[in-house]
Amino acid sequence: MNDQDWVDVKDPAADYSFQYYASPHITTVSPSYGHVKAKGVVTVELAGSGFECYGDDCADLRCRFGNHPDQYIYAKGDFVSSELVRCKVPQYTKPDVLKVELTTNGESYTSDNKTYGFFDPFVLDATPRLIATDGSTQVAIKGIGFVDSGQAKALYSNRSSAVVCAGSQCVKPAAFKDKHTLVTPTFAQADVKYQGKDKSVLWDPLYIDATVIGDEFTENEVELFYYKDLLLKAANIVEAPSNVQAQLLIATDF
Repeated sequence: MNDQDWVDVKDPAADYSFQYYASPHITTVSPSYGHVKAKGVVTVELAGSGFECYGDDCADLRCRFGNHPDQYIYAKGDFVSSELVRCKVPQYTKPDVLKVELTTNGESYTSDNKTYGFFDPFVLDATPRLIATDGSTQVAIKGIGFVDSGQAKALYSNRSSAVVCAGSQCVKPAAFKDKHTLVTPTFAQADVKYQGKDKSVLWDPLYIDATVIGDEFTENEVELFYYKDLLLKAANIVEAPSNVQAQLLIATDF
């Protein structure tokens, strides 16, 4: 400007200092899940290392919930110790699993990929829908609102008449695969009977529902059916030349 080079001159009265600090890390989030419709204030405890409180009010200590920058939700952190911080869980209107990260300086957040899940299960589908009569089929329950509680279960039922397995509800443990999938074993057809009738469900539909905690199962309309294994009776040919097309006819019992 005006053929002059301007250089900022530091105010000699100003005093600046910088401090290096160990990067904080989160090892556990407890609890790691809660119901979407939870009432009252819900607090999570972040356990880890390198937690610090700078300033009298720890203004830079914050928790961040979310998976994308345009969806981040922030909550003030309450400093307990260098290994523990508490944060209020934000209200969230839909089932989802969100990453939980922490900053001690208001700028740099952890990247430990710890999560908090908002659960409210809903079953949309199941794969496969046809299950073996010997109970060997593993079913993938597809839906939303699943969390890794370690307590997930699947319920097999019939809408028209109650069924039991060994005298009680037909319930199997379910393994959490991801927030959209639970995997569960099935019952042998002979073990699923109509209550008070000692009669197998045979080929009648079974409905599959799920819960991630407690015994409050979904009530969705996803049907499964047992299928009869085919018995091969005969075939019109047992071999054919490798370079010749041949029509194969198979006789079965279905």
